[in-house]
Amino acid sequence: MEANTQPTQAQTGKQDSGLKYVASFALMILLTAVAFAAVAMNIVPQGWVIPLILVLAAVQVFLQLFTFMHLDLKKDAVTVSFMVTGLFIGVVCAVAVAILV
Repeated sequence: MEANTQPTQAQTGKQDSGLKYVASFALMILLTAVAFAAVAMNIVPQGWVIPLILVLAAVQVFLQLFTFMHLDLKKDAVTVSFMVTGLFIGVVCAVAVAILV
């Protein structure tokens, strides 16, 4: 059997602050409340509701990835490149469907 060779948080000196997680979670709740208010209270003109919700959703995705999924651009370059490629393919498909329909 192999021993666990990965250093612990105490050995590396890096400790994740709980404040970072709480602040990120609070920001995500705020973004959700803004999206809900934009629809429920007719704060935003009808033509801007969907783009606003999509932008707020994109911000939440990045918050999730970098805060809770611990995605690091320097260490996880391959993962990020695959995600960007998938996003690009998704956008191309969505634009193609929008044009064809």
